[in-house]
Order: sequence, then structure tokens, then C-alpha cells
Amino acid sequence: MNTSKPFFSIIVPTRNRGQELKNCLDGIWQQTYADYEVLVLDDGSSQSIRDGHQALLGQYDQRYRWHAINAAGTGGSGPSTVRNIGLSHAQGQYVAFCDDDDCWHGTDHLAVAAEVLKEQGERVYIAGLQIKNEQNQVIMERHMTQVQRHLENAEKLGNHEVYRLSLEQILSYPDYAHLDSIILAKDLLDELEGFWEHTRFAEDVDLFVRACERSGSVLYRPEICVTHFAPEKRQGESVSNKMSLRDRRLLEMSVYQRLLLICKAKPVLDYVRVSLANTQKMLTEELLAENRKISAGCFARSAFAVFPTLKWGLYSLGLSFKSIR
Repeated sequence: MNTSKPFFSIIVPTRNRGQELKNCLDGIWQQTYADYEVLVLDDGSSQSIRDGHQALLGQYDQRYRWHAINAAGTGGSGPSTVRNIGLSHAQGQYVAFCDDDDCWHGTDHLAVAAEVLKEQGERVYIAGLQIKNEQNQVIMERHMTQVQRHLENAEKLGNHEVYRLSLEQILSYPDYAHLDSIILAKDLLDELEGFWEHTRFAEDVDLFVRACERSGSVLYRPEICVTHFAPEKRQGESVSNKMSLRDRRLLEMSVYQRLLLICKAKPVLDYVRVSLANTQKMLTEELLAENRKISAGCFARSAFAVFPTLKWGLYSLGLSFKSIR
């Protein structure tokens, strides 16, 4: 029996998925690099779906393991908690993630990552990602378009189409690395204590920013290896999608506020400030559309305080005067 630890652990949280989960696991199965384990974490699926999940894993091999996180048919624990449970079981030197309704389609995704990570010893690796809608049509060719513009001035690694990016280059608002496209060293995740379990939204942004700061630089492969399906196609099936847009805004702001508290590097703080200010600006506009001028003025002033600009300062000042009439 082979007791050696795999190079990659792949964490796949799932809840009440059928064909989507099979597509996800098939994308992993088709990888040309085989030194990995897959942890499928069932977060309270109905019993019939759960039985199907277990039967599905029988189509693969012993590298694919199923874990029941909650009793069948119960409420989900949320993405952060489930993934942290997965991290507690992970044996790999590096950890990758793939949501149950997304998929990897680059068959050399893990092969290139393994080769480069073994050569460079970096702790954060990111691959290119595209976004599709429910009709399987591409609605965003590339997720990190701002980062792409920095490649001309980035360090290209030998014969690989992989670049080493600095904090300033990788933290380019509004870009962030979706979890499906990111691979992190297990020891880095341990240092970060995994995902922040007090949020059920934007937990991926939180981890991405903290991982970048702790690592100092990242490896980025621009080739599209991952497909993320826009969540609107299955509203209500995941814990985060059950939240209202306003609740998501509030949770996202709490993530940025926490990052302001715990992060120290200037490129990180600049990225977080811009992100928080723009979220507050979006709330301002949404509240104005409801003719809620007092509340809108509060968020407008908060946005100016976080990331002051002359244009927004004048705007928020004018809005404040209107709100007291």
C-alpha cells in the first residue's frame, strides 16, 4: 500500500449537485498529472443526492474520497467552514480548490503547476479563468484583465508561460483570483489559519489578499485552465446565493474592514481601501435609487474617508447638504 503523501490536495465542497459535480470531478480526472487526492465534502445534501454522490465517486479511484460534513438534508455550514474541514483532512504539499458547479478544462493545469512550484518553491500559484453563463456561453474571456496588463513588465520563468508577479502587480483592483484558479502551499494555509469563518461571502477575496501579502509574490499562468459558471444560473442552491444583494455588500465590507485591521503591506492596504470605497459607492447609488438620501449620504462620506478623491468628495458633500433639507 502506498502511504506517501500526494503533492496536491484538491478540495471540492458540494451540496445538492448532480451532473455539475460529475463535470467538476471529470475535469480533475482528465488531468495529466496524477499525484493528487480529491476531498469531496458533502455539506448537508438530501439523502438521495448524497447516495448519488457516493455512487459517483465509485467511477474514479481511491484518490477520490467522500466526507459527510452535516447530516443529510440539513442546512449547510457555509463555504468557509466546509473548506476549513477539508484543509484539516488535506495531506498534500499544495492545496487546490474547485467548486462543485465549476470545472477545470486545461488537462495540464496540475502538470504545469507542479513543475513550476517544484522549481521555484513559491507558495501561491494562479491560473487563467474564464466565466460562462447558464447557456455555456463565455461572458468574460478572462477574469483578471487588469493583472494581464502587467505581464509585459513581469518576470517570465524560463520556458514556462508562467510569470512571477509582485504584490503591486497581482493586487490590481477589481481583479482577484477565484478559488477555482488558485493553488496554495499547505503550510501557508496553516499559517493563515485557513478561511475566515465569520463570513459566508467574499471569503475567497479575504484568503486571496492574505495569501498574497504573506507570500510577497505569486506565480501566474495566464492560459485559461478553469471555467467558472456565473452563480445566477442556480440561485438558491448554495448558502451564499440565498443572501440578498444588500447582505452580500455588508459582508463584503466586513471582509475589507477586517483586512484593513490585519494587513500591513502598503500595496495590500491600497487594494483593500479601493475595494471598500467602491463597495460603499455602489451602496450609495443603490440607496439613492430608493430615494434614501440620508443613508446614501452616510455611505458616500464613508467611501470618501476610506479613499478620498476630489470628485467623490464634492459629490458626497453635495449629497450631505441634500440629505438635511
